Amino acid sequence: MRADHPKLWHPIRITIVVITVWWILFCLLLAPTDNPAAIVWTIIEIAVLLLSPFFPKSMSLLFLIMSQSGPWLIPGADVNSLPGILYTFGMLAYETNNLVALLLLAYSIGDQLFRQLVLGTSNSNPVAIIAMVSLVLMLGCGLRWNATMTANRAEAEQAKTRLREMESRNHIAEAIHDAVTGDLSAAAFVAQRRIDALSGGDDGDGSASTDGDDGKNADERRDELDKWTQVNDYILSALTNVHRVIDELDMDVTVLEEDADGKTFSDLLKATMADGDRRLRALGFDITSILHVAGGAPSASPSLAGIANDLLRETYANIARHAQSGSKADLSVILKPNAVEITQINQERAFPTEGMRPGGHGLAYFGKQLESHGGKLETTLHDGEWTLFAYLPIPVPETLPPLAGHPES
Repeated sequence: MRADHPKLWHPIRITIVVITVWWILFCLLLAPTDNPAAIVWTIIEIAVLLLSPFFPKSMSLLFLIMSQSGPWLIPGADVNSLPGILYTFGMLAYETNNLVALLLLAYSIGDQLFRQLVLGTSNSNPVAIIAMVSLVLMLGCGLRWNATMTANRAEAEQAKTRLREMESRNHIAEAIHDAVTGDLSAAAFVAQRRIDALSGGDDGDGSASTDGDDGKNADERRDELDKWTQVNDYILSALTNVHRVIDELDMDVTVLEEDADGKTFSDLLKATMADGDRRLRALGFDITSILHVAGGAPSASPSLAGIANDLLRETYANIARHAQSGSKADLSVILKPNAVEITQINQERAFPTEGMRPGGHGLAYFGKQLESHGGKLETTLHDGEWTLFAYLPIPVPETLPPLAGHPES
């Protein structure tokens, strides 16, 4: 849109230069010259002027050089150059800056005084010439200042619009969170307690729960356990989807520009961890998470930052899905100049049969993602304790000294 680039657009420039060319031709017809070389020189100057709307700086400068050097090469070549000089002075004042405009004014004053006082070849009024030059320079600077102010106002309006949009999205995200996630979290907590009770665990107060199970045989308990497990998975899936929508509304696109010191990447992971901790604590988990920067945070590209951040979200989602309700979970994220390491430990929820263990697809996907970038993802389950270790190498900028590769495990 033109409002985004408030410049002198080609149609306006062409109109101005056409008026200037007609002015030169009118002067040529009004006071014709007998020197054919001067006529050819004037035609070349007109051709340069016609190109100036598309190449304003270079063509304007070329015209000034021709107009000033012409009289020394061809007598009478500067007779009709005044309209073009005024046009190019105004164009250069618009396209450059105030310093150039002042230099052009100083040059014009010096040139007129030199011609009038030293050479004595000027038949025009130097005061009038200097006044006209001053006016066109002021006009060019004024148009440039107006263009700059228009651009600044447009940018300010865009920033205000973007801010209003972000505030609206934040309000929507908060409304969704308040209306949905509280009830879903409570339902998930109830379902997990019921699953623990049917699996032979406790009901959260340290005593075995048998409420409602008296008189039920093993098949009935297993059938009810399957139903509650399915309900719990549906609730957790809905909760994950709701939080994903909230994340999309609450966060801008994960693009880390000019992140030479890794601060933006580190802040992104901190925000994700704080949000994940809050959600798990709402579900009754005792989560302890730390983010440690060892030797400096890596300068991650947008794609690698997205992989690390999405893996962190998947790790929190896995704790909610598979860890024992109310159990303790530990999460450690270590940022190195050349890598990201994620370690997570929790007590796995007991399942009656191994075949009932859900999930695994998300971690398999991230495992392939990490391997494609030279990293790895390892998981182990030993005596009911689930351990996850993820390593993602981050290329080090060439300006930094080479660092050692990732540690052996």
